[in-house]
Amino acid sequence: MAVWASVSGNIYSGLQGNNVWYPSIETGLSSKDQYWGISLADTVKYKKAQLLLGVHKHNASVDSYNKITGRVTQTVGSDALCPTYGFVYQPDEHTSLYASHSENFDKGTIVASKYANAGEVLNPAKTKQNEIGFKYANAGFLTSLGIFNIKQANNIEVYKGSTYLQQDGEQEYQGIELSVNGKLADKWNFMGGLMYLDATQNKTQNGTNDGKTVNGAAKWNAVAVLEYNPDEKFSIVGRAMYTGKADIYNEQLQTPSYMTYDLGVNYKTAFNKTPVTLTAMCYNLTDKNYWTAYGNNLILSSPRTLMLSATFDI
Repeated sequence: MAVWASVSGNIYSGLQGNNVWYPSIETGLSSKDQYWGISLADTVKYKKAQLLLGVHKHNASVDSYNKITGRVTQTVGSDALCPTYGFVYQPDEHTSLYASHSENFDKGTIVASKYANAGEVLNPAKTKQNEIGFKYANAGFLTSLGIFNIKQANNIEVYKGSTYLQQDGEQEYQGIELSVNGKLADKWNFMGGLMYLDATQNKTQNGTNDGKTVNGAAKWNAVAVLEYNPDEKFSIVGRAMYTGKADIYNEQLQTPSYMTYDLGVNYKTAFNKTPVTLTAMCYNLTDKNYWTAYGNNLILSSPRTLMLSATFDI
């Protein structure tokens, strides 16, 4: 394997790389996960109401390995009962009111190699979600409004001479989401969504970060999509996406908001009687530069990108 140590040259002589050769590098198994469980669910209908009841018995086992020696460094086994239930009431043919509760089980996060405690398995935890809302369908449009609350384990970076990943309290996401989609006119379709999110940290050690925003969580997100179908084979799609400001490093820094635009075309045809959809999409049409936050990590935006693809319906 060659690693370029330095590159020199100019537009006349070209580039010359001073490379250093290393023997091939092989990596071993880092982790092994096993899952098993059983689920029971049933739906009861009575007149204009429906009731969903379910439960899942979840078992998980995680083995973390030393990549060099191949030995197991840690084994974590866990199990949990995860209930699910929901209620839907339809007062008329256009309107649905609903409420739901669901729980999911996390086997335990395996710490990535960039941390000093790489390979450690953090404690398993549940994610709990509650939601209420309504849906209204009429005149070719579907409108949905939902209010939700989600609680999950909070993993944070801690600096103790080196950077460690540790579990500390919980993340709570509370928000409201509105979406609309349907036919604006003949050959014109529309889809739009708007979400407000209040994401906070709770039950942190000594209350240090209680009430602070979850790192990388923007309060506002929105999307709007317009599609034009001049005929059955051809369509043009335009999309605008907005992402609001996001706090990182426990509200010490903030990434600015940004908006991006995409434009694409789809064409339906056939190759040897096989239906094919050809697509050309241009992402980040205006070639905007922005930062995207994932936790405390910042990712620089991709430049204007053209992507061609074909989907075969076999």
